[in-house]
Amino acid sequence: MILCVTLNPCLDKTLVAPTWRPGTMVRCRSIREVCGGKGNNVARALRRLGRTARPVAFFGGDVGARCERLLRDDDGLVPLEIRTHAPTRVITTIRTEDTSLQTSFFDPDPSISETEAEMLFRAVEIELATGSIEALTLSGSSPSATTHGLYSELIGLSQTKRVPVFLDTYGPALEAIWAFRPDALQMNRREAAAHLKIESPSDADLVGLLERWSRRGVTRGVVTHGEKAALCLIDGVTYRATPPEVDVVNPVGSGDSLLAGLVDAHLEGLDAEATIRRSLACGVANALVWDAGAIEPRDVHLIEAEVHVERI
Repeated sequence: MILCVTLNPCLDKTLVAPTWRPGTMVRCRSIREVCGGKGNNVARALRRLGRTARPVAFFGGDVGARCERLLRDDDGLVPLEIRTHAPTRVITTIRTEDTSLQTSFFDPDPSISETEAEMLFRAVEIELATGSIEALTLSGSSPSATTHGLYSELIGLSQTKRVPVFLDTYGPALEAIWAFRPDALQMNRREAAAHLKIESPSDADLVGLLERWSRRGVTRGVVTHGEKAALCLIDGVTYRATPPEVDVVNPVGSGDSLLAGLVDAHLEGLDAEATIRRSLACGVANALVWDAGAIEPRDVHLIEAEVHVERI
């Protein structure tokens, strides 16, 4: 079992519309709803890879109840939910049909109480105590000040249980990590730039970041750059990995699928280059479908052979 924690889940609602402009009345062609949030996408991808994953998330109000049902009914996942007084946010995306254009509108982040934050920590602690958890993923942003330190605390807790941690976060949740470091760290170039406080970091800046994390215990580090080459540091060796070109359907969730690939490769015991190929292939496979994390294993295996990996 792999626990996939999301502190800021959402209901992802996509409307497909004809060409439109602000200020006009638009009659949409269709609507699609999935339970979003980075950790939920990771769990969805892991299940597609044949792994047993369980989402862990805050859910509040009718929207939260809808998210929980979607995870169960559409994705075949059994979430560990922490109910909150604040309602779960909605992200509404307008997709202009016959194009790749999409515009997203984000609800404000919910306010999580200290008691609710403590409930999530205790829920994970109980699961880890069973001895059945193979890995823990921590994904996405922190919605409020009460949750900023949760990922740091969960990393420390997992290390006492010898459970590997795979982290993909940014902003206050990333800055709050100090005493204990995850086993794996994934972020995109924009998030790394914000962390480094450099507007346009060079490859050398990013490799330096990965090396600093490596010295503190991170054995697998990846900085992605969309469809361009990713920088990876695996077991002390630095690589540049270039994904193949594909016709992109939706890139949202590719980083989450990449993280799922890192977990899958770790549990399979793959070597460094095979780990990079599996991870990037999962990210590319995600871009071929609309729903985040809904990757096809056959696509992953085909793409692995097309990922170019070189030592730098």
